[in-house]
Amino acid sequence: MKKIALLLVFAVLSCQNPYGTVTTDDEKSAIIATVFKSVGDEQIEYLNEVFSDKMELVNSQGASSNKTSFIAGVENMMDLFDDIRFTDMNGDAEGAEIETNTYVNGIVWTNIWNTFSATGKYTGQEVNFPFHISYKWERNKIIKEVQFFDATEIENEMNAKLAAANASEKIVVLLELKVNNGYSKADVAALVQKLNNFVRANEPNTYDYTYFISTDARKVFLLEKYYSSADMILHAQNFEGGPNFTPFMSTFEVDSFIVAGNVTDELKETLKAYPVEYRSSIGGWIY
Repeated sequence: MKKIALLLVFAVLSCQNPYGTVTTDDEKSAIIATVFKSVGDEQIEYLNEVFSDKMELVNSQGASSNKTSFIAGVENMMDLFDDIRFTDMNGDAEGAEIETNTYVNGIVWTNIWNTFSATGKYTGQEVNFPFHISYKWERNKIIKEVQFFDATEIENEMNAKLAAANASEKIVVLLELKVNNGYSKADVAALVQKLNNFVRANEPNTYDYTYFISTDARKVFLLEKYYSSADMILHAQNFEGGPNFTPFMSTFEVDSFIVAGNVTDELKETLKAYPVEYRSSIGGWIY
């Protein structure tokens, strides 16, 4: 009986002392609604006003940036898309919504979940994706934004924009390899696994690294993609100075070596010992 009485007292105290309150018709929720209306209207001035000069943006990948980068990112999004729009929010919590959480320690966060819809200016494609963003406040200024959404659609449009201007820094490498005598398909597979493990562990900006083998197991096609020339320079340095150079050169003979994209002079200097054929873009885009 005493245990039941204690539980009842605890329950009453918990109700009387909540961790915080949730509202949807408050000033801060209204500010966030105006932020998104401004984005849809492609007006940046209001964002400059309500976001603190010392704000921190944390994107979906966990990377942090400051207000200058944040504003530049929003302006870039406005350049990438036409007819930016969001789902109407009416406070019924059935779909899109904005709510403000005020905690007993004084910390205030406003959250929005909604859907981004627009037309890509460079691909012409309609895009729709759900998002959730949280905003931390310092008085009536946003001091922190934390994003939760898949940015693939934005990245695809950015790729198309860079391709249209032939301004992409991404590098594509194509190698045709012959498998040397004495090496079986199993030998090649074992070496490729070691190479893959090494690249994954040491080269975060090598974003495509794939080997394809012929039906007779005597030829291999290698596709590599890098975000920039600097990333390929790192790969070349790791390859030449790492544990895989000798096994690779023993297993394969290089039949052709093509490096495509806007290659820097520094990368060409790094690869000068190799029989590289350089090619530039004449259209399309790189993923």
